[in-house]
Amino acid sequence: MLLNIKIITDYPLWFSLFCFLLGGIYAFVLYRKEEKFKSISVWLVRAMAFFRFILVFILAFLLLSPFIKTLFNKVEKPVIIIAQDNSSSILLNKDSSFYKTTYLQQLKTLKNNLEEKFEVKNYTFGEAISEGDEVDYSKKITNISNVFEELNNKFYNRNVGALILASDGIFNQGANPVFNAEIEFPIYTIALGDTSVPRDIILNEVIHNRITFLGNQFPIEIEAAANRCENKTTQLTVTHNGKQLLTKTYEIKTERFNINETILLKAEEVGVQHYRVALSKIEGEMSYENNAQDIYIEVLDGRQNILILANAPHPDIKALKLSIENNENYKVTTQLINEFDGKIEPYSLVIVHQLPANITPAFNKIMESKISILYILGSQTAIAKFNALNTGLNINNSKNKLDEILPQIAENFPLFTLSENTIKNINSMPPLLGQFGTYQLKTNGYVLMNQKIGSVETDNPLMVFFQDNDKKTAIITAEGFWKWRMQDFLKNKNHNNFDEFINKTVQFLSVKEDKSRFRIVTKNIHFENEEIQFSAELYNQSYELVNDPEITIDITEENGDKYNFIFSRTSNSYILNAGILPSGFYNYKAKVKLSDKELFATGKFQVKRLLLEANNTVANHQLLQNIAQKFGGKMFAPQQIDNLLKAINDNSNITSIIYEENDLKELISLKWIFFTLISLLSLEWFFRKRNGAY
Repeated sequence: MLLNIKIITDYPLWFSLFCFLLGGIYAFVLYRKEEKFKSISVWLVRAMAFFRFILVFILAFLLLSPFIKTLFNKVEKPVIIIAQDNSSSILLNKDSSFYKTTYLQQLKTLKNNLEEKFEVKNYTFGEAISEGDEVDYSKKITNISNVFEELNNKFYNRNVGALILASDGIFNQGANPVFNAEIEFPIYTIALGDTSVPRDIILNEVIHNRITFLGNQFPIEIEAAANRCENKTTQLTVTHNGKQLLTKTYEIKTERFNINETILLKAEEVGVQHYRVALSKIEGEMSYENNAQDIYIEVLDGRQNILILANAPHPDIKALKLSIENNENYKVTTQLINEFDGKIEPYSLVIVHQLPANITPAFNKIMESKISILYILGSQTAIAKFNALNTGLNINNSKNKLDEILPQIAENFPLFTLSENTIKNINSMPPLLGQFGTYQLKTNGYVLMNQKIGSVETDNPLMVFFQDNDKKTAIITAEGFWKWRMQDFLKNKNHNNFDEFINKTVQFLSVKEDKSRFRIVTKNIHFENEEIQFSAELYNQSYELVNDPEITIDITEENGDKYNFIFSRTSNSYILNAGILPSGFYNYKAKVKLSDKELFATGKFQVKRLLLEANNTVANHQLLQNIAQKFGGKMFAPQQIDNLLKAINDNSNITSIIYEENDLKELISLKWIFFTLISLLSLEWFFRKRNGAY
């Protein structure tokens, strides 16, 4: 509703009198008594004079830079949000047919009734939230706290009257939604599902290592529960490639019976091994889906060995060892440099911490070999001896002075990629201690981090990589990054960012260069709710990236189902999104024809089932009651939806908001002003032309 219109200018409004006079004088002078107007009707002459007067007046007035200010009263209806749980646990009870038919119709009726008075927004949720009211109960994960966060962000500063949360109260991801402190509108809950404990055997969890080594024994921990199955028996079986490795029978004596079992298996074959852990079915179970789980364990021929040679004990050594051994592929050995015996054969990478002045002949074997080396310099480093190694970096004029050095991640580093979160964390890490001096890159190097002294960014490398034929070298020009590991935990409650930085470095240095001309890259393990992504690289005989030929890939599931895809081209490589595939174990074979020669790449990956919803089918109505009480709402059963509608309609706090809205526009920017001027000119020209006044 429009309340008020004002015209304001940069000049006093009485200046408009001059505009008025200017228009009048101009029209008078133009249309005063002249011979050419004598044959035209007086009223028409006056009309044309009036058109010219208005035209000149408006043009002159626009020179005053006028603005038009409008004041509105705007009414915002309350928003009622309906968030429907779309997870599969809703149907895992005896009332599943009710929730697929009658309940959805009741929910639709509720929405229609609310729309008579309110603005209604519909959402469904599982792991994430989606706008719309299409409900199929297909989501494998429930995260209610994420629902609250997303809705709070989406409707920030909106007139939200209430949130209607329809759920069974079972969440298996995210924080407890009761402790969300951001919500400022009432929450009414519709309690779905069944709170009674059904007859069911649930294989809750199979805990295992993702990687083991050939010939080793590895443990599998099994946690299961049997509800309302007393006086029955169930049998645990573990199979590998169809061969039964273990059977054990359990007599269930109580209404709630727990099974905790740890078994040892031996890794006898290299590669990804498929094991199935299952508990036999009992008649009358609510669901058989949660009686079994498939696990996949990668069996390796052996770990890569990493050697850390130190000039003296230092906390950096411990930080390195912990981060590297967090990856099961690596085993770390630490020695003092003066005790090193020269045996380098077992190692794929040597880390030298603080190079001493006296280098032993045993150490020289490392320099003469093709083993990759990571140098870490600092206060105990003999800089002259380091420069003599010709690593590609020289530090001159050091004079044993030290600087506090902050990290600054360099742009366009090509050797590997760090996540955005890790880059952000590294750039905010505490200073390291490094040698003062003139830094000179003698050969082309790849700089990952530059030094930052105080607030001054320099071109001196803090971390640089070199590749010389088959040998890789990296240099960290400062010590004290044990503080980075501690800072990472202090800030993020984990070491993930520091571990990623160290492991990406170690992985690049320790892995032998892949000389194959056709490569396929994908994750080994996916979940059934995520899309399967592949990338491919193809090299010509000069080892240059090309992407002209077409790449096809056949993906075959264990049961024989086959999927065929063609890769899409990027600027110089290939990508493929194979979409979401059913859970299982897959083999793939990619093929490309280059220069009349066919190249192949093969591999395996697993799509893991998500059983979080099936592992807990007992509705948590107490949680819904707590949410409703905390946020000023009330809990209702599905049969009480009419009462929910009445409660919202009767809530006097859910009202429309009326607020004033100012709108300020330059008058010259309004389109109707332009068309008015054009119309005045056109009309005047038409009448003058028609009557021979031109």
